[in-house]
Amino acid sequence: MPKTEKKTKKILPLMIVAVLTVSLSLAGIAITAAEEATPDVTGCTGCHPSIEDIAANFTTSLHHTNEGMILEWQKGSGDFCGLNATEYFEEKNCFGCHIESCDRCHKDFASYPGSAEHGKEVGMETCDECHGAKRVASHFMGDWANHKKEVKKGPHADVHYDKGMTCMDCHKLSEIHGDGTKYTHELLAVKTSCEESGCHEITTDITAHSVHGEKLDCTACHVGWYQNCINCHLDTKKTEGATIDDFNLGIAADGQVKPFYHMTSVCPDNRTHSSYFEFMPHTITKEAKDCAFCHESKEVLCEGCEGQLLGPEGASFIPQETIDKVLAVEMPAAAETPVATPVETPAATPTPPGFELIFAVIAIAVVVFLAKRRR
Repeated sequence: MPKTEKKTKKILPLMIVAVLTVSLSLAGIAITAAEEATPDVTGCTGCHPSIEDIAANFTTSLHHTNEGMILEWQKGSGDFCGLNATEYFEEKNCFGCHIESCDRCHKDFASYPGSAEHGKEVGMETCDECHGAKRVASHFMGDWANHKKEVKKGPHADVHYDKGMTCMDCHKLSEIHGDGTKYTHELLAVKTSCEESGCHEITTDITAHSVHGEKLDCTACHVGWYQNCINCHLDTKKTEGATIDDFNLGIAADGQVKPFYHMTSVCPDNRTHSSYFEFMPHTITKEAKDCAFCHESKEVLCEGCEGQLLGPEGASFIPQETIDKVLAVEMPAAAETPVATPVETPAATPTPPGFELIFAVIAIAVVVFLAKRRR
């Protein structure tokens, strides 16, 4: 056998390994590039000079990466049940709300600028396509979420919805498009608050505000209701039910008391996972809950609640010592309208029967007597 042939046979396996290694590396790079590809905005920069920056920020936004949902699910039900979040989401087609490009929200983007839709504001119905099934948009409009594909009315809509407001009246564009930071949770990415919106000023003229200070978030008292899911079966994606009767408070990562959502999931092997996490129900009310709602309910204070705490680091259940103090607060007596003490009106002295007749006879007699004297 020629020497050249022998050398080729020796080198060939090494070449194959090298080619495969390079191919796999390039494939990995290609996948990464595809996942983080910036949306094509060619032709839009003439009217929208900042759109390239928006498109670049969008690649790290939660709307594009879905990382908030994936990472939290993995930390919770995924690890507990031994499931891989990415594989599970792909298998169960849970990436339906993943936003890959601008035209997912800005409809008919491909035919801009000739489209009749060009310049149209993104309405709440667009947000509802994804956020309706996830409770927020449905509750905002006063409906239960994803109730067997039927519209089931809740106790009331959000006061802002009743006033004619929509999602974009409160949420900043930087929250929607991303601000360039790769967040791991939606509660870190969303910066909207009652005070910072410029709409509300917290006054200490109200007793509850002065007593609680910054210990309670506005939502602890000004949220009407929200919907908890009961036993979501991860193998079938079906839930056993939902309830709006429960209302739990906990201490959020920022140290304020806020509503906590409770969800139970059932693993394929029938083990049950219980989790709680800070939640912003979009069912705000003008009138706050009364003092007794918290100070006379250990259920609302989540006494005895057990489960994994998800969300940003630092959240906790309300300590038992604090619960005991809250329950021991003596509630002010209900204001009673003072009843005026009745004052008796002195009864008029009754005129004796026939007195008028006697008086008339005497008067006539006097007149007759005076007339006789004149004669």
